[in-house]
Amino acid sequence: MNETRLRRPRPPSTILFLAGLLCGCAAFGDAEERSRLVEVLGLRPGMHVADVGAGDGDWAVFLAGQVGDGGRVWATEVDPEEIERIERKLAESGRRNVEVVLGDQQSTGLPPSCCDAILLRMVYHHFTEPETMRRALWDALRPGGLVAVVETDPMRGWRRLEGVPDRGGHGIEPGDLRREMEGAGFELVESIDPWPGGNGEPYCAVFRRPSAQR
Repeated sequence: MNETRLRRPRPPSTILFLAGLLCGCAAFGDAEERSRLVEVLGLRPGMHVADVGAGDGDWAVFLAGQVGDGGRVWATEVDPEEIERIERKLAESGRRNVEVVLGDQQSTGLPPSCCDAILLRMVYHHFTEPETMRRALWDALRPGGLVAVVETDPMRGWRRLEGVPDRGGHGIEPGDLRREMEGAGFELVESIDPWPGGNGEPYCAVFRRPSAQR
């Protein structure tokens, strides 16, 4: 396991958040983040991957380009309006290897054992049923598959999301995320902190569904 926990000095979370909005990179990240995701998930042509909580579809389009026409991407969202945005983005991009899925707070909507890798970018702390969703992620991953969770340390002062567990702010501590994921059977592969994208104090934790069945 390669676990990096060194932190560089950072400005206050609110400043980083506003800066991200102003530079237009808060939603989609930058070239460094995209490169790091390719690395940590081992993205290559022919893979089957999912973007859970795909937002406006930017990351799904990016993933589709990485896996190529021989690969497949699922883009999931719980909001029908976001589903429409994703579909428009895909139409604009010309990507034909992406399936858009309407999920809910109890299910990703992904087929069983469909994915070699799953991306959750600034999504995990929004789950109102995290235990159920962890099981859904497990079921969607093939044995040996990876899930990259990009998150932020809890940001105090934000309005608490209704129904979401109270973890001390908007986000989740790396240690809490690790305990929750390992409690569901996942193995921590790598923890990268700081991470070059996202709001607040972002980090990325990569977990694996073990090859051996539980």
